[in-house]
Amino acid sequence: MIFFYQIRTLTHQVTPCPDLTCPLCGSRGGVEIGIYQKYAWMLMPMWPEHKFGMAACTRCDHSIPNLKWTDELEQRYYQLKEETRTPLSLWRGILINPLLLLTFAGLIGGLVFLLAGKNKHQQAEDKILLAKYIAAPKPGDLYRTMVYITGPNPGFNYTYFRYAGISGDTLFVEKLKKEVSTYGDWDKLDTTRPDAFDSKKIPLKYTVFEKNQDFMVFGDDTMRFFFKGIDRGEESISKN
Repeated sequence: MIFFYQIRTLTHQVTPCPDLTCPLCGSRGGVEIGIYQKYAWMLMPMWPEHKFGMAACTRCDHSIPNLKWTDELEQRYYQLKEETRTPLSLWRGILINPLLLLTFAGLIGGLVFLLAGKNKHQQAEDKILLAKYIAAPKPGDLYRTMVYITGPNPGFNYTYFRYAGISGDTLFVEKLKKEVSTYGDWDKLDTTRPDAFDSKKIPLKYTVFEKNQDFMVFGDDTMRFFFKGIDRGEESISKN
């Protein structure tokens, strides 16, 4: 796992040193030494890193490069650095961020669990409703159908069967003339036109359809259709 964090700088103090001489302009009374510290940041300070110092002169208004520091200036810097303590607050992210991460992971896990439970409940309801609609077909019912295509490049197309009647153990359906090649694209098929369906009625074994929720065509083993759901009015139910 990769974590991204920033490196920030904390200003501990900027201390005037009026007794020191500026190595740039040679005047006294203007030298200041600042003590700073780097620390890692991710939502909050995570851990401290090294301290460092910078010097400047208010008389000549210039920063004093480290290479120009006098022995006196350098000794004063190390003295101020030694006296400066790293605050414990720079460590707080080490304790708090893992707790936040665990809390976030718990919330995500809980949400996934709730959604999975809701989806499972919805699938159970759809299964019951699908069985009910199959047991009591109505004019206008549309059966989502997967059609197996033979040939050099065998595969599947998708279309609709429309309920056309039932007699004994025979369920008659009419096949939509148009098909799509992408699963789930049934809504792209126009079933409302008067001539949208083939007038030839296909006989299916109703007991097989009711028991197994799948199609078996009477007397034609070359026609392979698979049931994938029902559209009834504005309601669409997919086979799980």
